Amino acid sequence: MELENRFIVPLERTDAMKVLTDVPRIAPCIPGASLTGEENGLFSGQANVRLGPVALSFAGSASITSIDNDTHTAQVKAQGSDKKGRGQAEATMTFVLEEAENNHTEVIVRTDVTLSGSIAQYGRASGLINVVAGQIVSDFSQNLKADILDKQTEVNMQVQSTESGTEKLTTGKITEQPKKTNTAKASKNELNAFTLLLAIIKSWFSRTK
Repeated sequence: MELENRFIVPLERTDAMKVLTDVPRIAPCIPGASLTGEENGLFSGQANVRLGPVALSFAGSASITSIDNDTHTAQVKAQGSDKKGRGQAEATMTFVLEEAENNHTEVIVRTDVTLSGSIAQYGRASGLINVVAGQIVSDFSQNLKADILDKQTEVNMQVQSTESGTEKLTTGKITEQPKKTNTAKASKNELNAFTLLLAIIKSWFSRTK
Protein backbone atom coordinates (compact mmCIF):
# COMPACT_ATOMS: atom_id res chain seq x y z
CA MET A 1 0.00 0.00 0.00
CA GLU A 2 1.44 3.36 -1.05
CA LEU A 3 0.59 6.65 0.64
CA GLU A 4 1.63 10.24 -0.03
CA ASN A 5 1.33 13.16 2.38
CA ARG A 6 2.65 16.72 2.39
CA PHE A 7 3.25 19.42 4.98
CA ILE A 8 5.09 22.72 5.41
CA VAL A 9 7.99 23.36 7.79
CA PRO A 10 8.73 27.02 8.69
CA LEU A 11 12.46 26.62 7.96
CA GLU A 12 14.74 26.71 4.94
CA ARG A 13 15.55 23.32 3.43
CA THR A 14 18.98 22.88 5.04
CA ASP A 15 17.63 23.63 8.52
CA ALA A 16 14.48 21.59 7.87
CA MET A 17 16.62 18.58 6.95
CA LYS A 18 18.58 18.86 10.20
CA VAL A 19 15.37 18.98 12.24
CA LEU A 20 13.58 16.16 10.42
CA THR A 21 16.55 13.80 10.81
CA ASP A 22 16.87 14.57 14.53
CA VAL A 23 14.82 11.60 15.73
CA PRO A 24 14.86 12.36 19.50
CA ARG A 25 13.56 15.85 18.72
CA ILE A 26 10.75 14.95 16.33
CA ALA A 27 9.57 11.72 18.02
CA PRO A 28 7.54 13.58 20.70
CA CYS A 29 5.77 15.46 17.90
CA ILE A 30 4.30 12.26 16.42
CA PRO A 31 0.82 11.69 17.92
CA GLY A 32 0.52 8.36 19.71
CA ALA A 33 4.25 7.60 19.47
CA SER A 34 7.02 7.49 22.05
CA LEU A 35 10.74 6.80 21.80
CA THR A 36 12.03 4.17 24.23
CA GLY A 37 15.68 3.70 23.25
CA GLU A 38 18.48 4.01 20.70
CA GLU A 39 21.48 1.88 19.84
CA ASN A 40 23.83 2.41 16.90
CA GLY A 41 21.27 4.43 14.95
CA LEU A 42 18.41 1.96 15.54
CA PHE A 43 15.60 3.65 17.44
CA SER A 44 13.05 1.62 19.39
CA GLY A 45 9.63 2.86 20.39
CA GLN A 46 5.92 2.25 20.45
CA ALA A 47 2.92 3.75 18.70
CA ASN A 48 -0.81 3.69 19.33
CA VAL A 49 -3.27 4.23 16.51
CA ARG A 50 -6.99 3.60 16.01
CA LEU A 51 -8.41 2.34 12.73
CA GLY A 52 -12.17 2.71 12.98
CA PRO A 53 -13.31 0.73 16.05
CA VAL A 54 -9.98 -1.10 16.41
CA ALA A 55 -7.21 0.25 18.64
CA LEU A 56 -3.75 -0.98 17.68
CA SER A 57 -0.61 -0.71 19.78
CA PHE A 58 2.71 -1.39 18.06
CA ALA A 59 6.19 -1.91 19.47
CA GLY A 60 9.03 -1.76 17.01
CA SER A 61 12.06 0.01 15.65
CA ALA A 62 13.08 2.49 12.97
CA SER A 63 16.30 3.71 11.40
CA ILE A 64 17.33 6.40 8.94
CA THR A 65 18.81 4.41 6.05
CA SER A 66 19.93 7.32 3.87
CA ILE A 67 20.35 11.10 3.95
CA ASP A 68 21.29 13.09 0.84
CA ASN A 69 21.88 16.74 1.67
CA ASP A 70 22.51 17.58 -2.00
CA THR A 71 19.08 16.41 -3.19
CA HIS A 72 17.42 17.11 0.18
CA THR A 73 16.03 13.59 0.52
CA ALA A 74 16.05 11.00 3.27
CA GLN A 75 14.71 7.48 3.75
CA VAL A 76 13.47 5.79 6.90
CA LYS A 77 12.61 2.13 7.42
CA ALA A 78 10.39 1.03 10.29
CA GLN A 79 8.78 -2.18 11.49
CA GLY A 80 6.52 -3.01 14.37
CA SER A 81 4.39 -5.77 15.85
CA ASP A 82 0.98 -5.41 17.43
CA LYS A 83 1.29 -6.06 21.16
CA LYS A 84 -1.74 -8.37 21.07
CA GLY A 85 -0.21 -10.55 18.37
CA ARG A 86 -2.56 -9.50 15.61
CA GLY A 87 0.17 -8.96 13.05
CA GLN A 88 3.01 -6.79 11.89
CA ALA A 89 3.56 -3.64 9.87
CA GLU A 90 6.59 -2.64 7.83
CA ALA A 91 7.07 0.72 6.19
CA THR A 92 9.61 2.49 4.02
CA MET A 93 9.25 6.27 4.08
CA THR A 94 10.94 8.59 1.61
CA PHE A 95 11.15 12.28 2.46
CA VAL A 96 11.64 14.85 -0.30
CA LEU A 97 12.16 18.49 0.71
CA GLU A 98 11.24 21.21 -1.76
CA GLU A 99 11.47 24.99 -1.50
CA ALA A 100 8.22 26.75 -0.64
CA GLU A 101 7.15 30.38 -0.25
CA ASN A 102 8.48 32.65 2.52
CA ASN A 103 11.70 30.60 2.87
CA HIS A 104 9.68 27.64 4.11
CA THR A 105 10.03 24.01 3.07
CA GLU A 106 7.43 21.61 1.71
CA VAL A 107 8.01 18.04 2.87
CA ILE A 108 6.65 15.26 0.65
CA VAL A 109 6.36 11.92 2.45
CA ARG A 110 5.91 8.81 0.32
CA THR A 111 5.23 5.69 2.37
CA ASP A 112 5.15 2.07 1.24
CA VAL A 113 3.32 0.04 3.92
CA THR A 114 3.05 -3.75 4.19
CA LEU A 115 0.65 -5.32 6.71
CA SER A 116 0.69 -8.99 7.71
CA GLY A 117 -1.33 -11.19 10.06
CA SER A 118 -4.94 -10.47 10.94
CA ILE A 119 -4.38 -6.72 10.70
CA ALA A 120 -3.73 -7.16 6.97
CA GLN A 121 -7.49 -6.99 6.47
CA TYR A 122 -7.25 -3.27 7.24
CA GLY A 123 -5.28 -2.91 4.02
CA ARG A 124 -8.56 -3.43 2.21
CA ALA A 125 -9.89 -0.29 3.88
CA SER A 126 -7.25 1.86 2.18
CA GLY A 127 -9.54 4.91 2.30
CA LEU A 128 -9.67 4.78 6.09
CA ILE A 129 -5.93 4.21 6.37
CA ASN A 130 -5.32 7.20 4.09
CA VAL A 131 -7.50 9.37 6.35
CA VAL A 132 -5.74 8.21 9.51
CA ALA A 133 -2.28 8.67 7.96
CA GLY A 134 -3.25 12.13 6.76
CA GLN A 135 -4.47 13.10 10.23
CA ILE A 136 -1.29 11.82 11.87
CA VAL A 137 0.85 13.84 9.44
CA SER A 138 -1.33 16.92 9.99
CA ASP A 139 -1.06 16.68 13.78
CA PHE A 140 2.67 15.98 13.53
CA SER A 141 3.28 19.03 11.36
CA GLN A 142 1.34 21.27 13.77
CA ASN A 143 3.30 19.92 16.75
CA LEU A 144 6.59 20.34 14.88
CA LYS A 145 5.75 23.94 13.93
CA ALA A 146 4.95 24.71 17.57
CA ASP A 147 8.25 23.13 18.66
CA ILE A 148 10.23 25.14 16.08
CA LEU A 149 8.52 28.41 17.05
CA ASP A 150 9.10 27.71 20.75
CA LYS A 151 12.82 27.12 20.18
CA GLN A 152 13.06 30.26 18.02
CA THR A 153 11.40 32.22 20.83
CA GLU A 154 13.85 30.79 23.37
CA VAL A 155 16.80 31.80 21.19
CA ASN A 156 15.39 35.31 20.73
CA MET A 157 14.85 35.62 24.48
CA GLN A 158 18.44 34.55 25.15
CA VAL A 159 19.75 37.11 22.63
CA GLN A 160 17.61 39.86 24.15
CA SER A 161 18.73 38.87 27.63
CA THR A 162 22.40 39.01 26.61
CA GLU A 163 21.94 42.39 24.91
CA SER A 164 20.03 43.72 27.91
CA GLY A 165 22.75 42.54 30.29
CA THR A 166 25.38 44.29 28.18
CA GLU A 167 23.31 47.49 28.20
CA LYS A 168 22.97 47.37 31.98
CA LEU A 169 26.74 47.07 32.36
CA THR A 170 27.48 49.96 30.00
CA THR A 171 24.66 52.38 30.90
CA GLY A 172 23.53 51.29 34.35
CA LYS A 173 19.94 51.22 33.06
CA ILE A 174 17.60 48.34 33.88
CA THR A 175 15.60 47.17 30.88
CA GLU A 176 12.44 45.22 31.55
CA GLN A 177 12.52 41.81 29.88
CA PRO A 178 9.66 40.88 27.56
CA LYS A 179 7.42 38.13 28.81
CA LYS A 180 7.50 34.85 26.96
CA THR A 181 4.17 33.80 25.54
CA ASN A 182 3.24 30.15 25.40
CA THR A 183 2.68 28.75 21.93
CA ALA A 184 -0.53 26.76 21.70
CA LYS A 185 0.20 23.13 20.89
CA ALA A 186 -1.91 20.20 19.78
CA SER A 187 -1.78 17.13 22.01
CA LYS A 188 1.32 15.09 21.17
CA ASN A 189 0.17 11.87 22.82
CA GLU A 190 -3.02 11.19 20.95
CA LEU A 191 -4.80 12.01 17.74
CA ASN A 192 -7.27 14.85 17.86
CA ALA A 193 -10.48 12.79 17.83
CA PHE A 194 -12.72 15.63 16.62
CA THR A 195 -10.57 16.54 13.60
CA LEU A 196 -10.11 12.85 12.77
CA LEU A 197 -13.88 12.33 12.79
CA LEU A 198 -14.34 15.29 10.43
CA ALA A 199 -11.66 13.88 8.12
CA ILE A 200 -13.36 10.45 8.02
CA ILE A 201 -16.77 12.00 7.29
CA LYS A 202 -15.22 14.10 4.52
CA SER A 203 -13.63 10.96 3.05
CA TRP A 204 -16.96 9.10 3.11
CA PHE A 205 -18.78 11.93 1.33
CA SER A 206 -16.04 12.26 -1.32
CA ARG A 207 -16.36 8.55 -2.15
CA THR A 208 -20.16 8.64 -2.42
CA LYS A 209 -20.27 11.56 -4.88
